[in-house]
Amino acid sequence: MEYSIFELLFFLFCYSFLGWCMEVAYMAVRTGKFCNRGFLNMPLCLTYGIVMDLLLLVWPTLDGAYIFQFIALMVIVSAGAQLSDEISVRMTGKRLWGQDRCSVYSGKKMGLVYTLLMSEAALLAVLLIHPVLYVLCQMIPQLALQIAILVVVLLLTLDFISVYYTIKKRPLLEGVQVLSDELEEQKRNLGSWLSAHIWKRLTKAYPRLKATDLQEGEEATGYVFARGLCLDKMIWIFFISALGGDLIETVYVRLTAYIWMRRSSVLYGPFSIVWGAGAVLLTVLLQRLSEKEDRYIFLGGFFLGGTYEYLCSVFTEVFFGTTFWDYSDMPFNIGGRTNLLFCIFWGILALVWVKICYPPLGRLIERIPPVTGKILTWFCVVLMVCDILISVMAMTRYVERSFGIPAGNRVEEFVDFRYPDSLIEHTWQNLRIE
Repeated sequence: MEYSIFELLFFLFCYSFLGWCMEVAYMAVRTGKFCNRGFLNMPLCLTYGIVMDLLLLVWPTLDGAYIFQFIALMVIVSAGAQLSDEISVRMTGKRLWGQDRCSVYSGKKMGLVYTLLMSEAALLAVLLIHPVLYVLCQMIPQLALQIAILVVVLLLTLDFISVYYTIKKRPLLEGVQVLSDELEEQKRNLGSWLSAHIWKRLTKAYPRLKATDLQEGEEATGYVFARGLCLDKMIWIFFISALGGDLIETVYVRLTAYIWMRRSSVLYGPFSIVWGAGAVLLTVLLQRLSEKEDRYIFLGGFFLGGTYEYLCSVFTEVFFGTTFWDYSDMPFNIGGRTNLLFCIFWGILALVWVKICYPPLGRLIERIPPVTGKILTWFCVVLMVCDILISVMAMTRYVERSFGIPAGNRVEEFVDFRYPDSLIEHTWQNLRIE
């Protein structure tokens, strides 16, 4: 896939910003405070952008050669970090990251563990983030994109010149120390202002956030992550159930049909959207029955689960023209979309979930540190949204190609190139076009 210079610059700035966000998030998890990790004033870590641009150029040339792709990934990530470290030494006379008490380098040269972690992050970006960014780039009018890129380049140049001049106009050691103090103070003030502003808005909108719900005699221990039936907890329930459901279906098919079949709803990762959303639905609607007799929970899961499975089948057929399951050969089926046996399974599953699984799982989720939990929650949400969007685009083009509809624009050409029929048929072996 060929990219124009403006597309490459667009990707460079986007990944530089995402890298900056990742570093800020890491520092927030480690210290519980806002720490601006950018060397420049702009929220950009250019090393990430440069590394990703290099990967985007090299990766397609090694298509299918997975060992060489892995080697290239490791080499580019390692070289990019080392080069960034050396440039910082040449500019400031110090290893900025090695001297930072909060640094991911911890005062040492980049090791194998860091390389592997950053390589995995880069791989996730190539597979999940980049297709969405590419579509976004194509949606922006070319003239507007070029003007925006040129403005960012100009601002970046001025930012670099101002920082470099500030360093060089003072004695080296004093200049670095004073600059570090000034930048840190400025960044700390910005972070504190943002934090105070957001918290003030939240407490004004949700006064109960101020309460700690403490028992008499207890000391305040701070905010509890994902307390009760809240959005954060439901997101974690979704991911855990989507993963567990995919594994259950895979084992079930292996035991009944004697074949290994991928049951995931998305292109990347073992996640079943039907199971994840179903667990959230059961939790929200049946949790109020947790203190009642078992038969009420079973009947609720029986009817709710059967209806939910039927609607999911209708949704995929209407919107995508595809069928992922067909129970027409099973007794007591309803249009092949669900059947009596699986409704019973839903009832048993609801009973086990509400009575046995959810209570300890909910308590375990609430033990996650608040800052870490918030960051991980929305990090996973972003990746899943990208995964779903990519899967929808790939599936849509697969159906269109089956009817002989050619690609009509660069986005569709990109999807056809990245997600050919062979990949779709290997990923969703039971996919049928209606």
